[in-house]
Amino acid sequence: MQDKLKIIAEHYGIENQSIQLMEEMAELTIALNKYRRSSKIEHQTISESIDEQFIVEQIKEEIADIEIVLYQIKYLLNCSDDDLAIWKERKIERQLERIAKE
Repeated sequence: MQDKLKIIAEHYGIENQSIQLMEEMAELTIALNKYRRSSKIEHQTISESIDEQFIVEQIKEEIADIEIVLYQIKYLLNCSDDDLAIWKERKIERQLERIAKE
């Protein structure tokens, strides 16, 4: 799969795929907001429950889209998992410190 994603990334380039990533992130934002609104319904009907399940599937699809394009961006920018691991660890530690202060 990674070889296929590299072909796609090289074909479209960083500018196009950056725009694509922004679009995919917006679509995930919309799906998450729909889920948030649907989960606030206290007395759901069967139809509303089915709608919520559909929204969860939309969220999964949007996450997959983001991961696909994000892989391409990382590839095009020569961004390794090791590079990101350093940043992730810093971010996680900072958030845990914030939680401890709450």
